[in-house]
Amino acid sequence: MKKVALFVGNDIFSWLVCQDLIAALKGECAFTVYFPLAKSAGRTQEPAVRHLGLYEREVLNDFVFPFVGRNAAACEGAYQPPALFLAAAGVKAHRVLDINDTAFISSLGHMDGVISLRCYQKFSADYVRAFSRRGKLLWNLHPGDLPRYRGVMTLFRAMMNGDRDCAVTLHEMDEHWDAGPVIARLPAELRHDLSFLENMMLLGVQSGTFLARQLMRAEHSEAIAAEKQGDSRYWGFPDAQTLAQAEQAGIELVDHDAVREQYLGLFVGDRFHPLAGQFCAGFDDFVRAHGHD
Repeated sequence: MKKVALFVGNDIFSWLVCQDLIAALKGECAFTVYFPLAKSAGRTQEPAVRHLGLYEREVLNDFVFPFVGRNAAACEGAYQPPALFLAAAGVKAHRVLDINDTAFISSLGHMDGVISLRCYQKFSADYVRAFSRRGKLLWNLHPGDLPRYRGVMTLFRAMMNGDRDCAVTLHEMDEHWDAGPVIARLPAELRHDLSFLENMMLLGVQSGTFLARQLMRAEHSEAIAAEKQGDSRYWGFPDAQTLAQAEQAGIELVDHDAVREQYLGLFVGDRFHPLAGQFCAGFDDFVRAHGHD
């Protein structure tokens, strides 16, 4: 049984993948989850991008998870807060201040693999050296089609480019961002009738089982051919001009009502669930209270 360390971001995509991966491989892999400290971007990002973070991270961690935790017996969604799910699955979880601390890296020596799910800290060359030995895994699951879309918010960039399809890419990590050899891709439809965050959430619910299949291939010692990346482009956070162009093209980062309904369905139940009204009202109140920039 492989011992695998999962480095999990505090956003909705990361948690959807994490829960599905662990559920799919119960009894096949021994997981330990690490939640790295997310470094603040300060005021350098555009207001619209910071507003996206409110829906992608803040409302998830500070409203959705506590709400479901308080009402766990009544909630019927497929997903649970980390504390509830990991405890029930018997998976240990730890918060990590600095993933590149020498002592911390040494503590992972017994692990067979390290997988990053949108970890917000860059893995140093020390990880590459430690996990480059035969039989060790050092993987990153990137929500974007590599090598064309390295960086952040890549589905937004694909929407801006008029792409009708997107992909999540599993690749080996090196000391550069999103640059290691590609192991596998999961293609998916990119829906222009939905906002960027809705597309990310839809991709998230498909990606956990995809990652589980790749881990099982490694567990069974199947030959996995990694493909070196060719010509690439790295995308940073969009600037004001790009966001204005997106607005003119009808591309939204977030659709409040639609995202609220997705959260409701994932964690609580359908709109007829007895807690639906309370959940939606609390969601709206949280966004109003924290949405000022």
